[in-house]
Amino acid sequence: MMNKIFIPLLLGILLLSTTILSAKEIDYSKIDLHARQAPQNIHTDIGRLVKYLNKPATNDYERVRSFYSWIADNIAYDVKLFKSYRPSHYQPLSPADVLKRRRAVCQGYAELFQEMCQKVGIKSYVVGGYSKGFGYIPKAKFTVADHAWNVVQIEGKWHLIDVTWGSGGLNDKMKFIKQFNEQYFLTDPKVFVFNHLPLAPMWQLLECPVPIKTYAQGEEQIKNHLSQSKRNCLNYNRQIEEFERKSEKERMFFVATMAYDFNPDNPVVLARARMDQANQLMSSIPRQLSSREVILEAIKTQELALSYLTKAQNLVKAVKGTSADQEKKLIASNIKTSEQNLRGMKNAIR
Repeated sequence: MMNKIFIPLLLGILLLSTTILSAKEIDYSKIDLHARQAPQNIHTDIGRLVKYLNKPATNDYERVRSFYSWIADNIAYDVKLFKSYRPSHYQPLSPADVLKRRRAVCQGYAELFQEMCQKVGIKSYVVGGYSKGFGYIPKAKFTVADHAWNVVQIEGKWHLIDVTWGSGGLNDKMKFIKQFNEQYFLTDPKVFVFNHLPLAPMWQLLECPVPIKTYAQGEEQIKNHLSQSKRNCLNYNRQIEEFERKSEKERMFFVATMAYDFNPDNPVVLARARMDQANQLMSSIPRQLSSREVILEAIKTQELALSYLTKAQNLVKAVKGTSADQEKKLIASNIKTSEQNLRGMKNAIR
């Protein structure tokens, strides 16, 4: 290792405990070698790439490892985007775009990994949350989610993976240094939680989730929390099952509500979900309001959408600084449009 300060991406504190890689003792050396030897001509074709990576795997642990190894070895961290990153302005890249560009920030890494898993029938989700890394201020409140990683289900058990941090890190000159790190592959939840805290506590995969205040206080407080004898704090498997029973649209609000209950200092997540609810309602209103009955129904829908936008506005009002400026402007604009549409509909039935 070079004699330089090495900072894992968006991470300032290295994990100190030994990572539990899986429930089985598996030698991944052949899988890793196969992944690194993937022909260049299939690197931008996710279907062919996944087929190649899947070829020597005999179980889902090996399949997931193959995806992790290839992504960590072939996708570079987008330092330029990291420096200019603004959550409200960021447009996520599709997995296909990540393969073409060969670089991404955490969201791109996580979505590519998820896409690969889906192609072989392995269940995986992208998880957003709070990391202790670059720019982290000890004991400060967490008001913005700044990182994304994955959960993956193997043989009925959920595991944690962070491909971004497995790919390398930034040195003291803000240059990306590629360095494969398997510490973030199927990491023990009791280790992962020291510097990864998901928006929704169910994705901690802990029976007794670490509270946001404990996480902010530091390592000793987290250790104390984990060492305490507690039972039946949270059935995270049951919550995940409830999450999975919902539609894609319902899941966003389900997680956002959970995230706000868990950390009221970050109301933006719930405000965005409220905006999304309002937009879905407004888009369902017919363009041609052909009868009085249709107009009356449209008024009800528009009023409900306006109530969601008002709730979103009330949520972001309390946010200090500039972190929610984009949301504030967008909500205000949507409220104005919604009120205009509502007046037009009411005038039409007078």
